[in-house]
Amino acid sequence: MDQEEKDNWTEFRRELLEDPATRAAYEARKPAFEFAVQLAELRRQKGLSQAALAKLAGMTQPEVARLEAAEASPTFDTMARLLAAAGADLDIKFRDVHGKVVRLPMVLKGAELAPRSKRRPLRQANA
Repeated sequence: MDQEEKDNWTEFRRELLEDPATRAAYEARKPAFEFAVQLAELRRQKGLSQAALAKLAGMTQPEVARLEAAEASPTFDTMARLLAAAGADLDIKFRDVHGKVVRLPMVLKGAELAPRSKRRPLRQANA
């Protein structure tokens, strides 16, 4: 993508996000997109195919593909399984009612330790 195409895309995106409904929908999906990008990058850095990562996480390749395409919203358990399978840790931070940052580290020795209550299809993004 050359600079002119980047500038056109940036302008197009800015115009789209001026609409409050579009901005709200974008913000609602942003975490899934961010996770998708990071998961795919981590998987590539580890030299894993989607199928290999899925096997390590006790999932199927289509499930991993849907997550990497941000077509599905991962649950906490799914994120933990995938990150553990890729040798990474899930680290969640939030602010309590007093503004104090609270950290919930999710460190797993192996993906098999991450909970997964039932084998059911991932929730679709538009569901």
